[in-house]
Amino acid sequence: MTNDNRRYEDRVPVDFQVDFIHEGDYVLSFSKNISLGGMFLCTTEPLDPGSKVKLIFPVEEHYQAEVLAVVVWINRSPNVEEIGMGVQFISPLSSDLKESIMKDIKRVEILKEFEGFA
Repeated sequence: MTNDNRRYEDRVPVDFQVDFIHEGDYVLSFSKNISLGGMFLCTTEPLDPGSKVKLIFPVEEHYQAEVLAVVVWINRSPNVEEIGMGVQFISPLSSDLKESIMKDIKRVEILKEFEGFA
């Protein structure tokens, strides 16, 4: 990864369905991790860097987020669980979505601290 693509936000592991729309095509994928700045999507057909997508994914129990994003990098690893693309959010996140992501980040930080005492 080049210096230009370094992450500045904490990422947390997540696993939920993410639908993305690109040039009228509707594709099903799954998230691997998320931050306030973006997420990694597991998909067997990652798009080229620079491609813009509309993401639709669940937040909490009854809320669907719709976020515009741009593909910043792709991974075509031979390990099928690693194939996908890193996307950066380009539309402002709603306060509900920010709050949900921050809850996940704080939960992971607490677990890391707890494991440090074990």
